[in-house]
Amino acid sequence: MTNQTLQYFMHYGPSAFRLELAGNLNSEGARRLELDLHTAASLIADRALIVDMTFVTGAAQEGRALLARWYAEGAQFVAKSKVSRELVGAIMGKPLSDSASAGNAGSTWLPFLVSFGAPKLYLMILLAALLLPVQSKAANLKAETVAAWEDYIQSVSATVQDRARPGRTFLWTEESADKIAKVHNGEILVAPAPGPNPRRVPGGLIHHWVAAAFLPNVKLNDILEVTQDYDRYKEFYQPSVIASNALVRRGSDDYFSMLLVNKAFLLKTTLDADYRTTNVRLDDRRFYSISRTTRVQEIEDYGSSGEHRLPEGEGSGYIWRLFGIGRLEQRDGGVYIEMEAVALGREIPGLVRLVVDPIVRRVSRNALLISIAQTQEAVRCNLPAGSRIARPPASAEHISITPAVPKKNIAESMRVQ
Repeated sequence: MTNQTLQYFMHYGPSAFRLELAGNLNSEGARRLELDLHTAASLIADRALIVDMTFVTGAAQEGRALLARWYAEGAQFVAKSKVSRELVGAIMGKPLSDSASAGNAGSTWLPFLVSFGAPKLYLMILLAALLLPVQSKAANLKAETVAAWEDYIQSVSATVQDRARPGRTFLWTEESADKIAKVHNGEILVAPAPGPNPRRVPGGLIHHWVAAAFLPNVKLNDILEVTQDYDRYKEFYQPSVIASNALVRRGSDDYFSMLLVNKAFLLKTTLDADYRTTNVRLDDRRFYSISRTTRVQEIEDYGSSGEHRLPEGEGSGYIWRLFGIGRLEQRDGGVYIEMEAVALGREIPGLVRLVVDPIVRRVSRNALLISIAQTQEAVRCNLPAGSRIARPPASAEHISITPAVPKKNIAESMRVQ
């Protein structure tokens, strides 16, 4: 077990940045982790760093040195397994407090811990890790899967256009007085779209999530300067976006490309994709856009001498198609931002669905949550120095997953259930 490759998830929050580790923090893993955290430094800023070590199985000298530096700089540790408690205790030079070892600083990204207990869960995770790479090689996109995707996207597009009609509710946030009040007060809301989520279709799964936030003291054009600056996506949305380029603009349509790294459940996938975005300006205060991939190719062995692109529809199949919706409305002293993300991926093998389903849902939610938070940050930083918006006080900042969960402390406010 100590040889298990290090995996980690980064969860961005307005008051804290949570890092969840699993596997062996060896020399290579420590270097990769330090580099990725360095790229996220602009997001961490003055936020508290919370490091969940519960599923770490071991640490080499370089890994221990990295953790020691973080501890010296004020990082908080969570450890709920015997191995992780001993490791953190050695780094801190004292036994870990009962509150941290009991997990009072927030749950980890593995939601079955309470139900199954760590040993049984860990066995299931290892089983899934062994099965998924084998299964992924045969996950080729089928014609019936594409047809089901196109049917679903057509219905989603119709709903978007219906929202834009006079007399209709334009924002998802407006559907509830409670939702719009929370967003206006500084929360980021994230929720699944109505209906089953993920939605099973022949040979695949459709994931559909919506998120909303409010930026005070900005104009609609301030947002568009960021969301339409495709060349800088690699700056705004790192570390997930590692390259981005604007291609051409034709009327209301923009064409651009991105190179994405998708880290999901013990696997790392690199995708090269082209996009087409259709922009619709309803008036001087309302805007929406519809984006979809026109090409998605998986890159095997990215960054190595053997790097190569697979034909479309071949590969692991964790992401075959992407579809996105953006809505902006300027009012109430700022701009409401909404993002919908729809993704088509492979169906999860039945043997590991019990373990993987909740993790895939969590990754989908977190990806959208982080994207909208990074958009907020990019807009704030893109404003002229004299007019930049200060972040609200920490006591007023939190992220809410709809239906909302009570906010108990900083780590709990970042919790995705």
